[in-house]
Amino acid sequence: MVTIEYSEAQWVGVAFVFLGIVLGLAWLVRRYVPGLAALFIPSSVIAGFVILLIGPQLLGEWTGTGGLIPAQVIAVWSVLPGIFINIVFAAVMLGKRLPSLKNIWGASAPHFILGSVFSFGQFALGAFAVVLILTPIFGLTDLAGSILEMSFAGGHGTIAGMGPLLDDAGAGEVVDLGLGLATVSMVTGVIGGSLIVRYALKHPKIPVARQTPPTRAEGLDLSEVGIAPEDDHEPADAGMSSVTAAFMFISLAVAVAIAILELLRFAFGAVGLDIFDNFPLFPFTVIGGFLVQAIATKLGKDHYIDRRSVTGISSISLDALIASAIGTMSLAALGANIPALVILTVIAVAWSVFGMLFLGPRIHGPSWFEHSLADFGQSQGNVATGFILADMADPKHQTNTATAYGYKQLTYEPILGGGILTAFSVPLIIEWGSLVFGVISAVITVALVLWGMARNRASSGASREPAARTAS
Repeated sequence: MVTIEYSEAQWVGVAFVFLGIVLGLAWLVRRYVPGLAALFIPSSVIAGFVILLIGPQLLGEWTGTGGLIPAQVIAVWSVLPGIFINIVFAAVMLGKRLPSLKNIWGASAPHFILGSVFSFGQFALGAFAVVLILTPIFGLTDLAGSILEMSFAGGHGTIAGMGPLLDDAGAGEVVDLGLGLATVSMVTGVIGGSLIVRYALKHPKIPVARQTPPTRAEGLDLSEVGIAPEDDHEPADAGMSSVTAAFMFISLAVAVAIAILELLRFAFGAVGLDIFDNFPLFPFTVIGGFLVQAIATKLGKDHYIDRRSVTGISSISLDALIASAIGTMSLAALGANIPALVILTVIAVAWSVFGMLFLGPRIHGPSWFEHSLADFGQSQGNVATGFILADMADPKHQTNTATAYGYKQLTYEPILGGGILTAFSVPLIIEWGSLVFGVISAVITVALVLWGMARNRASSGASREPAARTAS
């Protein structure tokens, strides 16, 4: 391959040009290859596999030329996921009307509880699988104990964000395994959810808002799904474009997150603790975004934050993150961990199906199927997968699933599924080992299930009591 001389800064620009071209190729592949759109496979995932195909690991090895992508471009792409995940998480809270905590919790509590059950169950089952099977038989590092939750509930961004910490701990192969699991989860989430919808429609004892089975993939694209803004107002004139203003507010959110993390490092370092020294930044960017939005709202300046522009910047960042993360993962490391990939996938799918069909009706109240299906989707893929499956089960929005599930992200995302507890899982495993971590996670899972069941019984009893008084 021809070597072109550019400075390091110029290669950054060239890398983005290549990335745009690859995303365009992926869009064409998705458009013209049957089945990809029907499975809701986003173009960014396809782009990652295009990079693998034409890059140094496949085409480069086959031809001995290094592939069609310069090594300098691959080097730039390899660090993008850890940067862009901060932008994605910073944008979660920006541009949204922040309802009262009482309203948020009232609507989203069952979603938060079941989502937490899924996450802590993934922590526990993944840790036990590592301790009992994957480490003694297949040699996988014990530090992979939280890989199931990071990959399935967290996704590509979480794995990429945890990459530096895992690398520093000597467990770099866990990152490649996690990226493989996150990619698999996007497929198992949509396909598994679609099969569950069809099963429920045929089951006489499962109430479903939908009456006819889905005949094709319907209505939504992963790149277009999110919590819809509650205001459709035109952004106020801030002397700059709404996109530029959105970029400014996202930058402020990241800056606040950096300040929080540095303060924690200083405070804990002063007492001789280094727990935050290698801690990733991205969980704190959600907090930073929340604080920026709350302050803007308090000052009456929130109308300058345009949700559509924030979402646009976040979408670009997420697509670049996923494409570069998949495209630069080590196929050799992934190939060496195929047994772990298969075993962990089976465990994750089985746990999510069990949790949805058995625990879902006991934690959610009315319309439990639609609500539980959304949580199933998030446990198997990401936020968008949950919205897609909820739309499959309730295409006419006869239930309040979309609103309640949307509110869930305000309470769940900062903590699990890539939040602070997810990020803490690796330091805790380094300190305790996967066995202790798994036992504690299992205890928390049981406690959450009992809490959810008790809360559902109390809600059901309260709703029946007025009717009984009226009848008397």
